[in-house]
Order: sequence, then structure tokens, then C-alpha cells
Amino acid sequence: MNELSISRFRSALLSGATTCEALVSFYLSRIAKYDSTLRAIITTNRQALEEARSKDALLSGTSSRTLDSDLPPLHGVPIILKDTYATASMPTTAGSISLRSLRTSEDAHVVQRLRAAGAIILAKANLHEFSLQGITVGSLGGQTLNPYDRTRTPGGSSGGTAAALAANMGLVGCGGDTMNSLRSPASACGVVGFRPSRGQVSKRGTVPVTKTQDVLGPMARTVEDVRVLFEVMRGRDEEDQVTVDERRKYETTSLSPETPTNTIQHGGKIRIGVLDNYFDYDSANDPEISIVNETIRSALEKSHDFAELIDLSVPEFDTNTLLSTIDVQSYEFRTAIDSFLQSRIIIPQSTPHRSLASIAASGEYMHEAMTQPFFESLQTDVFSTSSPEYLERLRRIEALKKKLGECFEQNHLDALVYPHQRRLVVRVGEMAQSGRNGILAALTGTPAVCVPAGFSPPTETAPLGVPIGIELLGRPWKDFELLDIAERFEGVLQARREPALTVD
Repeated sequence: MNELSISRFRSALLSGATTCEALVSFYLSRIAKYDSTLRAIITTNRQALEEARSKDALLSGTSSRTLDSDLPPLHGVPIILKDTYATASMPTTAGSISLRSLRTSEDAHVVQRLRAAGAIILAKANLHEFSLQGITVGSLGGQTLNPYDRTRTPGGSSGGTAAALAANMGLVGCGGDTMNSLRSPASACGVVGFRPSRGQVSKRGTVPVTKTQDVLGPMARTVEDVRVLFEVMRGRDEEDQVTVDERRKYETTSLSPETPTNTIQHGGKIRIGVLDNYFDYDSANDPEISIVNETIRSALEKSHDFAELIDLSVPEFDTNTLLSTIDVQSYEFRTAIDSFLQSRIIIPQSTPHRSLASIAASGEYMHEAMTQPFFESLQTDVFSTSSPEYLERLRRIEALKKKLGECFEQNHLDALVYPHQRRLVVRVGEMAQSGRNGILAALTGTPAVCVPAGFSPPTETAPLGVPIGIELLGRPWKDFELLDIAERFEGVLQARREPALTVD
């Protein structure tokens, strides 16, 4: 059952070749065997097998013709959630000892959608504590290891979900993304991570970092499975106003991978802008930079049959500048997390903490895992949503959106492309992942997807090499068109490989 997809599981289920219970048992056995080493999972769902048996009972005595038309899209599909998604049946911890006992009275909105579509919540995954960095380490879950090289991190912050999927400990997964957090671990773990347009998926009932930059999204081993999961996750939620967007009316549906999005306009090829200033050419002190560059350039060479590549350099998209002058995490983190902790779904007696200040005062967190937003947002006289600098950053975000739109229009682009990380994922012990390129999509609210592009050369600790991901960024609310393009890249690259796992 390794490398199973939703469609193949569905076919096997319909034919009687497998059962929901058998698949859940398989994944639980994989978790039991490998997770003591990888530390990707915080908790498993104790009712998962019982839920699987209930799904199987619904199938008994029903004809295959009826099943084919009536079976929910995720019937019996075991899903791994980043432990920021509220689940009434399990704690919701954000990877922090401070929230180890926090319980909610109901599931997050998107979890309700997943369950309604037939999914089984298999487990909740480790993350970088409070989703604040790309290393996936915290006071509760410890350090998650990369399945391809256990001396390295899995990226983050949704690193537990990505590592678990890479190691075939679940069928598909869900993560969150404030700056890079879906795409960074996808790049590092050889899976697909999709950040949808802001407003596509309701965030209600999930532990936040910001109001402006956060999105939820799917992760899987294939673009096809990401698409299926996204179809279920997305939708209007009247209690999350960012999802009440008129642009939803004009969404296009998925196209066949054989039919590029704008073939008529572009003479049969899609137009891809290659962001040259998102590559790093200063490799004198870091040979890993050259490895990433060569891998991505090689991947782009393979796209010439269906894509016209246009080299671009846009100074306004410089990632360091965007992080230092536009990113709003420090201004919104305290307000966002306080709002969650004080929301109606929190069971009061399950946690002593109803504010970030309370958590900070308790000391129940890994100090070295925290980044500036944790500490700066506590300085309420400087970092608040009423400060002039915060309002100026919101203005700069709007200017950045305009510049990105102009870039697409002037160059007649269908997507931008670049390496998600300019160097390989860092080794365990380093507390920051440098060189990530995900902030442009995070600030502009545009869809972005990272797919496997290749591997670094094998080493003693990485027998297959370390995964390297290529990122594609599309137009707002053109999510399906972007997934179509990603599927074409996936088809020619075929860069997904199962890791060679061992048990300590």
C-alpha cells in the first residue's frame, strides 16, 4: 500500500480488493514502526479503526454501480492533520507544552468538511511550535527528522505532515502556511504542498499566526491527490468573512493535464516567468546552492515541450526586503492567537491559557524555537494592529499585489517559477531555515504550489539524496489553472521517490 493514491484506493475499495479498516491498520502499523525515529506524529486518533469499520459497514450489500456514483469523495481516506486544526476528539496543541491539554467543543470548519466527505482523521502531526519557523521542532513534539536524511530537518512549519506523507504513514494531509509552511516541508520531503488563494479555505477553528497571511492547504504525494483534497477543503464560510469573496463565482474548473490553460493565446504553450533573482548565485561558501540551482534549471529544461520560459528579475520581489518591510507577523500574532484562545469552541477547563501573555509568563514553550513575532507581539506599545507601521505595511502589501499583477499582465504569464529553497534543508541543530522564497505568495494571497524537482547527490546519511522542490505561483483565484500547470511539471519530472527508511 506504499505510495497509494486516493483514486487507486477508491478503485480497490469498490472492487473489494481492500477495506477502510485494512488501510487504517496499515498506516497505524507504519506509524508504530517508524515514528519513534522520525517523530512526525503528536497523537493518533484512537477511534480511527472504529471509524474505518463504520465506513466499511456502509459499503456492505451495496452494488458497485451505486457506489461509483454515491460514494463520498474521501470515503475512508485516512488524513493527517497539522496539530493546529481543532478536533473535538483529540487535543489541539500547536506543538506546545503550554497547550498540551487544550480541547475544543467542535472540529475546525475545514475538518467538518473533510469528515462530511468521508475522511478519517488518522493522526495529528508535529509542527514547528506555534508555526513560527521552518525547522519543525517544539517543546511538545521535539524535533521531527527528515525521512531522506535524518541529520536534517523536514522543513516547516508543517514538517510533521510532510515527513509522515513522505514516509507513507498516511494517504494525504493538511497543513497551514503563513510564509512558507506548506511549501517548505514539501520541498524538503519530496511531496506536494499547495497554498491556495487567500479566501479559498476557511481558517475558522485553527490556531493562527496572522489574519493577513495565514492560509490552510492540502499536502500529498501527487498533485492529483492535492486537487481532490482541495476540492473538499475549499468553500464559502459565512463565519470567516475572507471566504465570502465574489471572485469565487468566476473560478474555472479543473482542466485536463493534456490541455494547457492558455494554449490558444500562446500558440500551444503556457508562458512561465522564471524569477532569476530567486536563485542564489553566491555559492562560494555553500556548495549546496549550486546543487539547488542545477536541479531547478534541469527541471525547467524538461518543460520546454509545453512551456515557454521567460527570464525575469523583479527587484520589488526581493525576499529579504519583503520580510523586513512588509511581513505583518509581529503585528498580528498576539491578536490572532488571543482571539483563538478566547473563542467559543475552547473548553475553558482544558487549558489555563487564554492569551499569549499567559503562555509567555508560564515559560511552557521552547524558547530557542520562538522567532521575533512571539516576543515582539508582546510589546503592545510598538507591535499592534493600530500602529502606524502596521498600517503602512498593509499599504505596501496592496502595492505589492499591484506590482505582481503588472508582472503577469505585461509578460502575459500563466505562472512564475523558482526554487522554493535556495539551499538544501538545514541540518538538525540549526534553528532557522534560510533562503526560502515563499513570502511573495504569502503577502499577495496568490496560489502557489511546490512539487518535487529532484534530489541532491547521495551521501552516507542521505542514500537517495535530499529532495529539492520547484515552486509555481499563479494568479489569485486561478487555483485550478495553477494545479493543471503543476501536474504537467510533475508528469515530466517524475521526481517523487519513496525514502529508504530504517528503524533504530
